[in-house]
Amino acid sequence: MTTLISRIEPQTRAAFAALFRLSWPVIASRVGVMLMALMDTIIVGQHSSAQLGYLTLAQALHWVPALTSMGLLMGVQVKTSHFIGAGDLHRVGAVFQRGIVYALMLGIGFMALLLLGGTHFLGLVVKPDMVAGAHLPLILFACSIPVFLPGQVGSLFLEALGRTRDTLIATLIANALNVALLLLLVPGHVTLFGIHFEGAMGAATATLIARGLQSAGLLIHILRLKETKPFDLLGRQEKDHHGAIEQRHVGYATGAAYFIEVGAFAGMTMFAGHIGEIEVASWTIVLNYASVVFMVPMGLSAGCSVLVGKAFGAGDGAALARMGRVSFISAGAFMTAVVIFTALFAGTISRFYSHDPHLLPNVQMGLLLSCFFFIPDGLQVVAAQALRARKDILAPTIIHYVSYGAIMLPLGFVFSIVFGWGVAGLVWAVMAASLISGTFQTARFLWLDRRAARVMPA
Repeated sequence: MTTLISRIEPQTRAAFAALFRLSWPVIASRVGVMLMALMDTIIVGQHSSAQLGYLTLAQALHWVPALTSMGLLMGVQVKTSHFIGAGDLHRVGAVFQRGIVYALMLGIGFMALLLLGGTHFLGLVVKPDMVAGAHLPLILFACSIPVFLPGQVGSLFLEALGRTRDTLIATLIANALNVALLLLLVPGHVTLFGIHFEGAMGAATATLIARGLQSAGLLIHILRLKETKPFDLLGRQEKDHHGAIEQRHVGYATGAAYFIEVGAFAGMTMFAGHIGEIEVASWTIVLNYASVVFMVPMGLSAGCSVLVGKAFGAGDGAALARMGRVSFISAGAFMTAVVIFTALFAGTISRFYSHDPHLLPNVQMGLLLSCFFFIPDGLQVVAAQALRARKDILAPTIIHYVSYGAIMLPLGFVFSIVFGWGVAGLVWAVMAASLISGTFQTARFLWLDRRAARVMPA
């Protein structure tokens, strides 16, 4: 192994090292974000399969605006990286301030939208008894969005500064608090103001409290850092019309891509809810497991975005191309390991989530089928973020819309409901979308590299 590593050219070894150094805390932090949902799923799933179904429906619907907003805020990370790479440090403070304002506007707006229309939308798709069970958890998840998004601005800003460990520590603390609250509230031991906290309701309450404290802690930490003092984050910033437009454009493209992907997956959950409680619980477990392992390439995409963004800002085409390839190799290698692990231990993983004999066959089958989409799914998220970091905004968004909106969602309906394949049909639809998105996103980045190399002067 040492001999093999020594044969890699020094610049490439340095690129791998920089990516790993920047990305591993981001990966752990992203896993921590999903760990909150994972622990919700495990603890509520062990408590009641029916409550797990209610929780899943409420979570799925709230994640559409929540993750869309995270995409809309991605300009904070990209533009901070660009300005640092270009040496325009006087423009960084305005990026942060705009991000906080955007986060509050989006959070309050989407909260109101869910409170006014969320339950009605569920009623159009899933069974009435499941709508009733998901109603109160959905209210709490909606209220958590305005406190969640400012913390995401803080995380993106710290990642662009290279302080990825800070977000990791905050995420670990929030997860520890969430688990403590889950163990207290999910079993149904607490009743306050006539409200009985149990199952899905208890999990939603735990999420709201943990998110609020995490966001507050991150923002206070950022304002107290010596490293951010030169940016005057609370002071009056110079007008930067061009920077504001570019920040919004990055956010629009990323938010649109996140929206179609998470919206399509929420639609798949609604299809499962249309079939029955066992199907929606089985799909929840499969999707949750896939989401947790997906956080590693998503963390790599954040590190890739920062490094590609800095190389782009500095005008270093060779470093930009090198960081893209190193990121693709890293994501592909990890997801290959996930495929092997999942194929060997699908039964054990299934029992980790639930001991319900009605769930286990569906879950195990879904996990085994998921092995076919893990690798392209990991590649597509890294490639898409690398494209945005080099200001190729439109192409990854179009690819996402075609793959997940025009292909996956209709196929999910046809396979799971029309053909009657259930959870297996949903997974087959994900396979098709991931393969298309992963292939075209990666090919687009490599094509841009070759085009740039051809126009460079000799």
